[in-house]
Amino acid sequence: MICFHFTINHSFMRYYTHPITIPRGQVDYEKLATSGINGESLTLAFPNGEILNAHVYFGKAGYGPYYQIRTYSGQSIPKYLCEGEVFIVNLQRRGLKSYAFLEYIK
Repeated sequence: MICFHFTINHSFMRYYTHPITIPRGQVDYEKLATSGINGESLTLAFPNGEILNAHVYFGKAGYGPYYQIRTYSGQSIPKYLCEGEVFIVNLQRRGLKSYAFLEYIK
């Protein structure tokens, strides 16, 4: 299992792919690359049980490589989410499927 903190930001709320950047400071990218989750389709599950189809995206920017969880277009995030809320994201692989669970930090 791979876990990290995520604060809901403007890009998550407004962009159609609702990106969640996987922070290099919290996640060992080599572990992610070998976990079987990277590049895979996954189920993104929200605290109240809503589910979206997503995938792990790999890109390179001026500061180096990065990973993001991105939803596929045409899906809406739950209305109760607000900018500034903090979650723990748990990435898991169970059998042949990958999951990302968002849990509130209380």
